[in-house]
Amino acid sequence: MKVQLENITLAYGEATAIDRLSVTVEDGESLVLLGKSGCGKTSTMRCVAGLETPTGGRITIGDTVVFDGERGVRVAPNKRNVGMVFQSYAVWPHRTIFQNVAFPLQQQRLPKAEIRERVADVLALVGLTEYAERGASLLSGGQMQRVALARSLVMRPSVLLLDEPLSNLDARLRDRLRVELREIQQRLGLTCVYVTHDQSEALALADRIALMQGGRIVQIDRPEKIYDAPSSAAIADFLGVSNIFPCAPAGPGSAPATYRLTGHATEVTSDTPAAGTGKDPRVCIRPEDIRLTGEPATGANSWPGRVDVVSFQGSYVRYRVSLKDGPELDAVVPRRATRMLDVGTPVWASADPDAVQILPAEVPA
Repeated sequence: MKVQLENITLAYGEATAIDRLSVTVEDGESLVLLGKSGCGKTSTMRCVAGLETPTGGRITIGDTVVFDGERGVRVAPNKRNVGMVFQSYAVWPHRTIFQNVAFPLQQQRLPKAEIRERVADVLALVGLTEYAERGASLLSGGQMQRVALARSLVMRPSVLLLDEPLSNLDARLRDRLRVELREIQQRLGLTCVYVTHDQSEALALADRIALMQGGRIVQIDRPEKIYDAPSSAAIADFLGVSNIFPCAPAGPGSAPATYRLTGHATEVTSDTPAAGTGKDPRVCIRPEDIRLTGEPATGANSWPGRVDVVSFQGSYVRYRVSLKDGPELDAVVPRRATRMLDVGTPVWASADPDAVQILPAEVPA
């Protein structure tokens, strides 16, 4: 079911948590609200659920206006048919899994046969059928999160809201549950709003990512578009681009797309259009786009340096390289692409011009 937010504002006294935010979540779409703590993403989700009352704007779920500041409309949370999964599991430890999942249906006073059928269906969906009569206190963290998800799904919500539901789990379990969550969302065609500060989680679960800063959406697009083309250096930094340097055009007589790093003699050439970068541009290069070789590369963007740090990370090796007359660079090299380099090894670092982006420091307000 479609969800529309129009000019939503939420203020606490003089502090603005959400600033005139507008976004549409299409029917069956998974929208991830991504951003640092305090950016307004959880407040936005809570406004959709009815747990926060916006200062102004309008929220529509399907064909129903559930909030309208001008008209004084405010539909109660339990009347919005919205399911929520929180960071904390909110599972009753003294009840069985079946009892936990059945509780919202019992509150609706549905027939016992229908409750049994719907609970059985949803437990099968989340892989907990064999644990139906197990006490919730005996569950692992991953199992309890599945119970919380099942309890929301059994209500057959129009919209499913998830507030960092995997953040309390270990890394391996998080990775597995991301895939399972995405599979369930796509299989059921659920409209989802998912809140996270984890860029990997956002990339894995989203049809679109809305990246938030200061209560506003500063960029919204498909995951691969945002990953490949962040609209500012601040967004690139949040998405894991660690090689970000202030720069300026190299000067008269240089190629139009050649920039000198501020405070260094190093020059960088980019094939990325630099329109709209203003007076404070940044060179941005992803670590995985840096190559390390024993000889200079042909063409632009080849810089001599030395390996300062080597960090083995399983399938890849992360290097910190000090450039001669330049800054330090991070490089990520697949483990089997070349032999591991030692600290102190002289190298040439290079990057293709089409892998170099010239971006504004921030998205203009």
